[in-house]
Amino acid sequence: MKKVVVLFILFISLYPICFILIGSFIGNFEVKTYLSALNDGSKSHDYQLFIFPKYLTLSAYVALLLDTPSFFVAFWNSFKSTILITVGQLLVNLPAAWWFYRVTFKGKNIIFNLYILLMVLPFVVLMVPQYMILKQMQLLDTLGAVILPGIFYTLAVFIITPYFRDIPKSVIEYAVLEGANEWQLFTKIGLPFATKGIMIAIVLNFIDYWGSFESTMTYIKNKSLWNLPMYIMMLKVDNMTLIFVSVVVAMVVPIAILYSFREFLIGGLTIADK
Repeated sequence: MKKVVVLFILFISLYPICFILIGSFIGNFEVKTYLSALNDGSKSHDYQLFIFPKYLTLSAYVALLLDTPSFFVAFWNSFKSTILITVGQLLVNLPAAWWFYRVTFKGKNIIFNLYILLMVLPFVVLMVPQYMILKQMQLLDTLGAVILPGIFYTLAVFIITPYFRDIPKSVIEYAVLEGANEWQLFTKIGLPFATKGIMIAIVLNFIDYWGSFESTMTYIKNKSLWNLPMYIMMLKVDNMTLIFVSVVVAMVVPIAILYSFREFLIGGLTIADK
């Protein structure tokens, strides 16, 4: 019974990916035939199309490469903004995590919990105040409208702080006796101890913002500044193969990152759970 449940969950999880991947190698006419079959039970034989496609073609990939420059503009916007957000988050959240670890005062846990609360607030709650702030800063309709709010996302603090707390007090005390200042404690002790937590935060934040479209949809009207998810959302359904190919190419980056750091991430998460 357990195997059946696992296989069912696996099928439900992988089917959308397989559907899109197979669809990217099929002609647009065949895709339309299959989608028409979904709305017309009398054409039940067409349901076999995506399992056993009649013809495989790379035409959609060629069209994306040669005839769709807007895709690469959106790809570059996503890559650029995601990198800047990820780096900015580290510059803001690493000192914040170290501060929560080193500074002791009454009400510290309350402030920490309020800080982490920002991580779980839905975008719709933050949308209006963020819009007003960005408007005052004249950042609307610029990439800064996406990058600035992303920099202050607090997930990295939540992930990295436990790694700082695992530093033995004797190590800090010995370094202080040897004359180390706070900056030296942070860079020579704190960062090496938290390396795995930092990598986890980088990967999770990168993947999160790579697939994010809410900020772009809300704050940016200029199509030349749209990121990849927003670009894909606005593609016309007349050319489904282009949509499938765009999604497949968009998935390559996060999948490659997860695969490259899989052992490192699993090891880091295991240590964090101890």
